[in-house]
Amino acid sequence: MVCVFLCSGGGEAAAVRKWILVLAALVLMLALSGCMDAAADDLYTLPELSEGYLKLQSVIDGVLSSGAEYAAPTAGANRQPVQREDLDGDGVREVLAFFNFAGSDRPLKIYIFRTDGETYTEAARIEGDGTSIDSVSYLDMDGDGVREIAVGWQMGPGINMLSVYSTKGFQLNQIINTNYTEYTVCNIEEGSGSEVMVLRLSTSDLTGEAELYSLLSDGEVQRSMALLSNNIEGLLRVRSTQLLDGPGGILVESTAAGGGIITDILTIKNNKLRNVTLDETAGISVSTRRGATVYCRDINGDGVLEVPKLVPFPSATEGTVYYMTEWHAYYSSGRDIVSRVAYINYTDFWSLTLPEQWIGRIGVRREEGAVGERMIIFSTVDDTGAAKEDFLIIYTLTGDNRAERAVSGGRFLLQEEEETICSAKILVDASSFELPVSRELVRENFGFIYSEWSTGEI
Repeated sequence: MVCVFLCSGGGEAAAVRKWILVLAALVLMLALSGCMDAAADDLYTLPELSEGYLKLQSVIDGVLSSGAEYAAPTAGANRQPVQREDLDGDGVREVLAFFNFAGSDRPLKIYIFRTDGETYTEAARIEGDGTSIDSVSYLDMDGDGVREIAVGWQMGPGINMLSVYSTKGFQLNQIINTNYTEYTVCNIEEGSGSEVMVLRLSTSDLTGEAELYSLLSDGEVQRSMALLSNNIEGLLRVRSTQLLDGPGGILVESTAAGGGIITDILTIKNNKLRNVTLDETAGISVSTRRGATVYCRDINGDGVLEVPKLVPFPSATEGTVYYMTEWHAYYSSGRDIVSRVAYINYTDFWSLTLPEQWIGRIGVRREEGAVGERMIIFSTVDDTGAAKEDFLIIYTLTGDNRAERAVSGGRFLLQEEEETICSAKILVDASSFELPVSRELVRENFGFIYSEWSTGEI
C-alpha cells in the first residue's frame, strides 16, 4: 500500500505535494510491473554529477580559493565564465576559465585546462591588465586546425586593447596587440584562414579606419588598412557578407554626424583592404548615406547584404513625404544594382515589394479608419505626381473583432501575427487596370517585418 501525506501551505508546499504525488505514482508503477525489489530510498536519490565535472570543479575551486573571482567576458558571443573549446584540433575540448585577481599586477587571467580523461591540469595561462575582459573569440587564422585566441581587454572607459595569441603546443605567443573601438572575426579572403578586422574611431575629429590582420603559414602576420567615411560618430553594426561577384566583404554601418547612417563596404582587392564605396573626393561613402536609421539586410536570401536607399514616391500627401526603399547589392568593384524595391511601413511593421511596373507610376498615403484600423492607400499618379486613381488599400487591424473585419466588404487576408491582422482590398477591375494587381500578387509580395530593421520611423 502506498501512503501519501498532504500538507497545507503556500507555493513551496504545493511544489512538495506535486513531487510527492509524482514519486508515489512511480512507486505504484513499479509495483504493478513487479519491480518492488528496488529500495524505496533509491527513488529519492538526486542524479549524480559526473566524475569529470567534479574533478574540473575541484581544480577551479582551487583557483578561486587562492583569491580569485570569476571575470566572464562582458560582450561578444562567448560570455560564460567557464568555456570549452577544442584549441589543438584533437577532438577533445579544453576548458578556459576567466578570473580576476584583485590587487595583482596583472589581475585578469585566463586559465586553460587540459584533460587526459582522468584529471585536469593547467596547460597555459593568459594574463592581462585592465578593468575587465571585454570579449573573447576563437579562430583559425592560418588554416592549420589549431585555434588562436583573441581577447579584448577593457583598459578604461572607451579604451580597449586586442591581443591575439597563438596556442600551438600550448606555448602561448602573442601575435597581435592593438587598440580598437570594435573588432570582428571574418573570412573575406577566399582560400585562407580567418582574419581579424579592427575598427578604430577618433571622436575628436570624427574619422575612422579599418585594419585587417591575417596570418601566413610561416607565422608572419600581415596587415592592411583602409579609411572609413569621415564624419561618423559611432559604430552601429559590423557584419560579414558575400558580394555579388563572389568575394567576401565587411559592411560597417555607422552613425553619421547630423543623423542617419553611412555604410562602408570593405573587401580585399589586389591583396589590399579597400573601402569600395568611399568617395575619395567627398571623404564619405556618398552612395550609401541615408537620412533614416534603416539597416542593411539580405532582402532576398541570396547571402548578399543589400544597402537600403530611400527614394520619395512621385506624389505625397500635402506636408508628408512617403518613401520607397531601394535595396542595392554591391560588387567588389563598388558597382551596385537594385535587387528589390519595396514600400516599408515602419509604423505597422510590414513591407510590400513593388512590382517593376508600379515603380515611378504610383503614390501612397496614410489614412485612419475606424477604431483599431489603419490604412495605406496606393494610387496611380499622372505626370505631375498628382493622384489619379486609388487601386489598393492595405489595412492594419487590431481589436477583438479584427478577424471578422479582415475579410468583410471585399477585403482578403494577408497575414496575422499575435494581436495584429493585415488584410487588403483591390478597388479596381484587375482585368482592365493599367497596372498588374491581383490578390495573389499582393499576398506574394507582402510580409511582416521586425523592429530591428530600423530604430526610426518613416
